[in-house]
Amino acid sequence: MKKLAAALFVLANFSLAFCVQPPLWVDDLQSAYPNQKYIASLGTGNTVDNARSSAIGQIASFFSSKVLVNTSANSNMKSDGSSTSKSQQIDQSVQVVSDMTLTAVKYSSPYYDKKKKLYYVAAYIERQEGWQAIELKAARLKSQYSSAMALAKKAGDTVNKYKYLTRAKDAAKELLSTLYLGFALEPAQKKAYEPLVNEILQNYELETLSSYKIPTCVEASGDYDNMISSKVLEIVKRNGFEPGAKKAACDAVLKIQIDSNEQVDDELHTIAPAVSITLASKDGAKTYYAWQKSWGKTVNFSLEQAQKKAFPKIADEISSAVSADFAEKFLQE
Repeated sequence: MKKLAAALFVLANFSLAFCVQPPLWVDDLQSAYPNQKYIASLGTGNTVDNARSSAIGQIASFFSSKVLVNTSANSNMKSDGSSTSKSQQIDQSVQVVSDMTLTAVKYSSPYYDKKKKLYYVAAYIERQEGWQAIELKAARLKSQYSSAMALAKKAGDTVNKYKYLTRAKDAAKELLSTLYLGFALEPAQKKAYEPLVNEILQNYELETLSSYKIPTCVEASGDYDNMISSKVLEIVKRNGFEPGAKKAACDAVLKIQIDSNEQVDDELHTIAPAVSITLASKDGAKTYYAWQKSWGKTVNFSLEQAQKKAFPKIADEISSAVSADFAEKFLQE
């Protein structure tokens, strides 16, 4: 009798486990997570992790579409009283859904549908909580933007002005994307930030920064067929400098010194190249950027042949390494 009772108890619990009704959010997500308070999505997958990934992917897509709409709406403006069209160059290149925002995402307990063999998970963000995180980040970025603009106005030379304007533009790009993300969470906040958004979008100095040119004198020595020098010139040109200015007109001086350190032994020529790059003010009082490196030995039957063999590899390395180093050190100094 006891064995029968135990068997019936197990059977009853087994049956109940298969008759559990799905949570409300499986069939009616909006009722479980009202749109006025939440941004929510339903994800499915053959594992809990896959279901969560599906749900968070939908939330990310939601924010991405909202940011694209805002960016498109503000990307072109016409000046009042004329047909002049101003194309805004503030590129929304930062990640739309930041890690900070995704930390505000919460998940429901998973539900498993045995018939469909699928896991269901709801992902959701409480709008007000998400907005608070956005607001803190926006305040920090606004401070960075305003500070950089103030420094640009005070800059006594074109190089520092370009540097601070670039910082301001980087902060402005991230600030706009952050705000657009926030407006998707709390649309009512958009009106309060309209003056700031319009100020950035109508900032003529940032709009025309891509055409900013700093006249630069170039002093290069020791190269072979401009293999290395040409790569360095490409880097500085991408960062606002215009090489080739006459000495009387330049605001900066770029020095590229290439030493082959040649040694001759019988008919063999050995070089151990070293490159030094310096970007300084015209009077030499201020160094904006400096980089140097040495390489191992290359052997050939003439100096020119050794240079032709070694310099292309050095040029490629400089193109990659100096590009990243220049952006980090010059702009962030």
